[in-house]
Amino acid sequence: MKNLITRSLSGIVFIGLIIGSILLGQQIFAALMLIFSIIGLTEYQRMTQKWIGNPGDIQIILLNGLIVFGLLSAVILEFIPSKYLVLLILPVLISMIHTLFSKLESPVQQMSILMAGVLYISLPFALFASFFTLNPQMAFSNELVIAFFIMVWSNDVFAYVVGSLIGKHKLYEKVSPKKTWEGSLGGVILTIVAAYIISIFFKTYDMQTWLVLGLIISIFASLGDLIESMIKRQVGVKDSGNIMPGHGGVLDRFDGVIFAIPAVYIYLSLV
Repeated sequence: MKNLITRSLSGIVFIGLIIGSILLGQQIFAALMLIFSIIGLTEYQRMTQKWIGNPGDIQIILLNGLIVFGLLSAVILEFIPSKYLVLLILPVLISMIHTLFSKLESPVQQMSILMAGVLYISLPFALFASFFTLNPQMAFSNELVIAFFIMVWSNDVFAYVVGSLIGKHKLYEKVSPKKTWEGSLGGVILTIVAAYIISIFFKTYDMQTWLVLGLIISIFASLGDLIESMIKRQVGVKDSGNIMPGHGGVLDRFDGVIFAIPAVYIYLSLV
């Protein structure tokens, strides 16, 4: 009972932070995503420490993450012109040079982990702020960001509920023993239902686009969940961190979110 209360209170605070930052505008939301990105990178470094064994890598991971987040956010918020995105090559060069002089027995593995962390965490969090202005027909709207979270949470909740009630066939037992095909399918269907309801109230996009977004978010959020489970199982930890009592770390709460963000961004940018 005590754990349930702790988990509920932690969840309320988390949701309050998200909704509050969305309502306060793009810059405040971007600032919160920066905080989550830094915490996520710290959790990532702590988990991958087992593989590379170099405590100094946290500085390089954070530096690379800040470069990527800072450049993308500055362009998205129109603080600097897009030509400065060429500087995104810097994290690659920094990782290579750092690895060259680290004198570890597995330099390729270390270099890969350093760069993967930035792509996995900082890039999606930075892209998130662009959701306020992705629709070229609207100068600014927070509907996509709100709808995105509603659909991700719908997928998580309904996949868990349906899986608990009728789940029998394991989705990927090697990585996540509790997830089932029935739960995943239930999450997809009910997320699309949520997308349809969203289309009634939010007019940023037409109904067809919202339904496709529901499908994309459901699929990629589930994949993100599996990927983080794979990483945690590989390094032998239950949670990525403990910053959120009862919920784990930032990566535990955003595992589906950070994988679905690029998918949504690519779809809406191309379509």
